[in-house]
Amino acid sequence: MIQITLSYKNREYRHFEDSPLAQIAETTRKLLHALLEDIYDLVAKETGRFLIYLDHHPKIEVEGFSHSLRNQIERTLRGESAYEDDY
Repeated sequence: MIQITLSYKNREYRHFEDSPLAQIAETTRKLLHALLEDIYDLVAKETGRFLIYLDHHPKIEVEGFSHSLRNQIERTLRGESAYEDDY
């Protein structure tokens, strides 16, 4: 199971009741799915969370996945190959 949590001004949002945050969360989910398309089957098998900071210094933290999968996700998010052996 994949959980997406948005953080803004030190508040975490998991349940998106108001429409602007719901739209951001849905768009984020679609973009993450597209970015991680090559390894999405592996990601979906594990339980983890993407914590997305929307503050002045936006960043994405990956939590709860196995070490090797977390490394693959982080490489993919940086625009590198998800697999270490590929150059």
